[in-house]
Amino acid sequence: MEKILIHLPAYREPELIPTIENALKEAKYPERLVFGICRQYCEDDGFDNLDKYRDDSRFKIYDMPYEKAKGLAYARSIINDKLLDDEEFVLQLDSHHRFTKDWDETLIGWYYDLKKDGYNPIIGGYLPYYDPFNDPASRVKEPWFSEAACFYPFGTIFIRPTSVKGGWKHLEKPYPARFLSGHFAFGPNKWAKDVKHDPNIFFAGEEINLTIRSFTHGYDLFHPHRVIIWHATMREERAGKLVWDDQSKRNDGTWWKGNNTARSRIRQLLRVEDNGHDLTGYDIGSVRSIRDYEKYAGIHFKNKSFQQYTKDNFFAPNPYTFNTEKEWEESFLHSTYHLVNITKDMLPGDDYKSILVAFDDENGVSVDSEYIDGDRLSLFLTAGKPIHYEKMFTSDKRPVRAVYWAISESKGWSERHEISL
Repeated sequence: MEKILIHLPAYREPELIPTIENALKEAKYPERLVFGICRQYCEDDGFDNLDKYRDDSRFKIYDMPYEKAKGLAYARSIINDKLLDDEEFVLQLDSHHRFTKDWDETLIGWYYDLKKDGYNPIIGGYLPYYDPFNDPASRVKEPWFSEAACFYPFGTIFIRPTSVKGGWKHLEKPYPARFLSGHFAFGPNKWAKDVKHDPNIFFAGEEINLTIRSFTHGYDLFHPHRVIIWHATMREERAGKLVWDDQSKRNDGTWWKGNNTARSRIRQLLRVEDNGHDLTGYDIGSVRSIRDYEKYAGIHFKNKSFQQYTKDNFFAPNPYTFNTEKEWEESFLHSTYHLVNITKDMLPGDDYKSILVAFDDENGVSVDSEYIDGDRLSLFLTAGKPIHYEKMFTSDKRPVRAVYWAISESKGWSERHEISL
C-alpha cells in the first residue's frame, strides 16, 4: 500500500493533535499514513504533547524548543530532509486542518488520473476555512481558487483565495493553477526531494518560491475541484504565541532580518536582482524557464505586472497570441500596492466633506482614485483616527505619486499631501 507522509510543521500549535486525530479518523486506510512533524514547542503550553504517539511507527517527530525556531521554511526543510524516507507521496500542510471522508484515497486517485492525462502533477492551493470553535458548522463548502492580488514593493506576490470563476460544480477533475500554497500541496516523494525547502526563506515569499521552483523542475500545478481538506488560520486562539509574536518579544530583529533576507533571495531566484546569495540546491529547475512560467501564468516579475487574463482569474495557461516578445511585454498591466496612511498632521482641517486618494502618473494624470467619506472620514475628523488601509490596483500607466487631497465645506479643494512611489 502506497504511503503518504503528512508534512506538519507545528509552532506552539493547539490544533496539532486534533489535526492528527481527524486525519486518522477520516482516512480510508489510516495504516498508510506517516506523520512527519517538526514540533516547535513551549514546555508551558502542554496542548501539543505527542507522547501518546511516540511508540507508533507511523510517527516521526522532530522536537525543537520554540526559542530555536528559524521560520516556517526552516521547519519544513527539517521534515523533508530528516523525516521523509521512502513514502510514495507527500502531503504538505500546516498543522490546523480537518479532512473529508476517504481523503487519502481521493487524493491518490486524482493524482493518478492526472498522470494518465500526461501530466506530472502537484495538487495544491488555498484550502477552504473551518473554525475549530464552531466545527463542523463553519466549514466552507466550496473549493477556492488562488488569485494574484498584487505585487508587493519588495517583489513577492500577494496571493489570496477567491471563488472559482464560473463556479466549480461543473468541474470534473483538478484544474490548472498558477500558484501552490504553503499549507496544502500533494505530490510524489520525488517532488519533495527535487524541490527542497530553502531554510533561508523565513516566511515571506515561501509560496512563490515553491511555485516557481516546482514549475521549472517540470511539475504541473493543479487546484482541487472539490473540497478535500479544510484549513484554519487560528489567529484568535494563538494570539501572542505565533512565531513573529515570540520573536518580537525578544526584540532582536530576527523577524524583520529573516524576512528581508528571504525577499532578497526571492528577487534573485526570479532573476530580478543579483544579491550575491548562494542558491545552490534551492534554485530554479532546468526543465522549464522562468520565462516559460511568466507566459504560462501571465506574470512579469521584473516589471511587477500582470496580464488582464490573469487578473480576471481565468484558468492557466494564458493564451499566447503574440508575434514578438515586444508585443508580449506590452500586454501587461502595472501592479501597484500602497499602504494608505492619512494622519491629522497631513490634513489638519476639521470641516472636510471628503478626501480624494489619487494615484498620478508622471504627467499628473490620475491613474486610479477614490473618495474617503462616511464613517472613516467621521472618525478621522472627530477622533483623529488615521485612515489606514491597503490599496491595490492594476493600470496601463505606472503611477509615480500618491495624492491625499481634502475637500472642505468652507474652502473647497484645500490641504493636499503627496507621497512619491
